[in-house]
Amino acid sequence: MSEGIHLKEFVLFQLQRNIVNLYKSYIILSEDLHREHQVFLKKLEDSGVSKELIKKLDYFDDSKYTYIRKRVLDLGNEINRDLEKYFNLLNVDLNKDELHQVQKDRLNSLIELNKTTQITPHKTGLKVKGKII
Repeated sequence: MSEGIHLKEFVLFQLQRNIVNLYKSYIILSEDLHREHQVFLKKLEDSGVSKELIKKLDYFDDSKYTYIRKRVLDLGNEINRDLEKYFNLLNVDLNKDELHQVQKDRLNSLIELNKTTQITPHKTGLKVKGKII
């Protein structure tokens, strides 16, 4: 069962890491949009548009950016908490025989497709380019 626990922890960690990367990307996109909005407002100001009108057009101010950033972080963290909660309900076991067969099939297909690399049998697996796999 300990291997199942390690596998479960590994899968959960990878999913959570990908979700964190996703919401970091959303934050970066929000920063980019905020910066572009500020550049747009500066161009309006430089072209002579009144400060009153610029203030009316400023829909993406610092407080709006902070709100969006906080919402993205909150939603991402909530998803990660839900994932962890649901993963606690799972028991994960790895079917070693099936895994070994998949690895064997994959290696056999690689051997068939690859005519230039020398692949030789070894007592603990296959030897490919001097490395045992």
